[in-house]
Amino acid sequence: MIMKKSIKWRLTITFIIVIVCCIGSILLFNTIFLEKLYVNRKKGVIKQSYYALENGITEAYDMGYTLSDLFRLRKSTISGNNESNLSRFLRELQEIYGVIVILMDSNNKTYSLFQNNSRFERRIKDYIYKDVVSGDGIEILEKTDLYTIVVTKPTGKSNSDNTKSNDAGPTEFYESSGPSQSDNKSNQSRRPVISDFANRGSDIECFGFLSDNKTAFFITIPVESIKEPIELFNKSLIVVSFVIILIGSIAIFVISNNLAKPLLELSEISKKMSRLEFENKYDGKREDEIGILGNTMNDLSEKLEKNIGELKNANLKLKEDLQQREQLDLMRQEFVANVSHELKTPIALIQGYAEGLETEGIADSAENREYYVSVIKDEANNMNTLVHQLLDLSAIERGASDIDIARINLKEIIDGIIENYKLNLTDNGIKPELKIDDNIYVWADGYKLEEVVKNYLSNAIHHVDDHKKVLLAADCIENDKVRFYVFNSGIQLPDDEREKIWEKFYKVDKAHTRSYGGTGLGLSIVKAIAEQHGSTCGCENCSVDGIDGMKFYFDFSAK
Repeated sequence: MIMKKSIKWRLTITFIIVIVCCIGSILLFNTIFLEKLYVNRKKGVIKQSYYALENGITEAYDMGYTLSDLFRLRKSTISGNNESNLSRFLRELQEIYGVIVILMDSNNKTYSLFQNNSRFERRIKDYIYKDVVSGDGIEILEKTDLYTIVVTKPTGKSNSDNTKSNDAGPTEFYESSGPSQSDNKSNQSRRPVISDFANRGSDIECFGFLSDNKTAFFITIPVESIKEPIELFNKSLIVVSFVIILIGSIAIFVISNNLAKPLLELSEISKKMSRLEFENKYDGKREDEIGILGNTMNDLSEKLEKNIGELKNANLKLKEDLQQREQLDLMRQEFVANVSHELKTPIALIQGYAEGLETEGIADSAENREYYVSVIKDEANNMNTLVHQLLDLSAIERGASDIDIARINLKEIIDGIIENYKLNLTDNGIKPELKIDDNIYVWADGYKLEEVVKNYLSNAIHHVDDHKKVLLAADCIENDKVRFYVFNSGIQLPDDEREKIWEKFYKVDKAHTRSYGGTGLGLSIVKAIAEQHGSTCGCENCSVDGIDGMKFYFDFSAK
């Protein structure tokens, strides 16, 4: 599928547009400015030649030499050639730059390197005396007080007479090398004659007077037509441009395709990341900007996956916290209802029996009064027990109850509690069994340990069956753990019931619990004490000596 805004197509089209614009600019520049630049360059050569000629001849005049003296043959001490300094200078101008110089003194005598110089002699005289600058085919490039630079263009007229005439005034001819005149003549074949420059096309010519206002000069340089080379160059450039565009477009397409491929891969990875799919990773080995982007996306993917996982865990924890809060609210409501219910009965009894004491006939009897008062006292004690248990449980759960850990002999604590419960045990026909060594020590808060033993023993007394079997024992279950437990024969509970009995105010048999004045808080207090000690507690169905029942245990630290 080709995308309209694909990078590879945009790069390819951009490359073609840039190349076409560059080539078009070159063609336009060549067509408009190249010929002008060429003419200006030739013009600069002529001006440099003029200033060099002006400085050299003026300096020679100041030293007392004449123009004829300057053309006089001299023996060169370096090259050994018989050639004047001026002749050598003019020859170098011609050979290096193609510049031809004609000089004319105040006697209209001309000097040059050409034996047949009638055309140039006529040109200098026409410029000096006839003012032909304004003629057809002549364009002025620059004009000053001393010189004028023009460009001449062919008019189509024949100049053959100019190249053949040889009677245009006195002329002196000097060769640039050779020991004698005959040698000079033999070298004419190596010198370009005037006809070589007659029909080349346009010329740039400079004429005027030197600063002495006596010596006239004429400088010319042929300007070959460069229109045809420009046209040929432009055509060649167009052909080469098509080849460059074709090859370049293919290369750019391949390169851009290599660039676009990993970008498409990264785009696909980003789409999957947006769908929270983090399995795909960029595995390219590039070390450029795309490689950096790919590695960055990999890092981003890992961090997003980690953060989203943490966010989900936080959401789950938040849900759990909300559920716990809802449960706490329900438990609070249930707690208030249970407390209200637990207090409602004793308050109603106290209120009823107190009113009965005020009733005539009932209050008159001492036996009735004693009975009513005993009921009121029992219910008040139950209320007091409930309130104290609530305060203890609340203090433990809030962390407001301090704990004083000490090393305690477990057997001594349990012996004291059994002695206190001796009357209650005897009234219920229970003879408890003890299986605890005298040398078992545990680390615990003494008061809280007593609370655990009292609640377990009280629970066993109230739920023991007709077998009347109650056992208090302690075993070392690990190197640093002692498990204390209380067994009572009686009804065994299913698993769901065993989990609920640790909740506040939960009662398996409410009628039975009411009969002995239970509050449903004893086991909740035991669980809170276990959490406060960093320990565990629990219950399980079991059999002792072939008798079924339940065992409630509490683990203490022995070290």
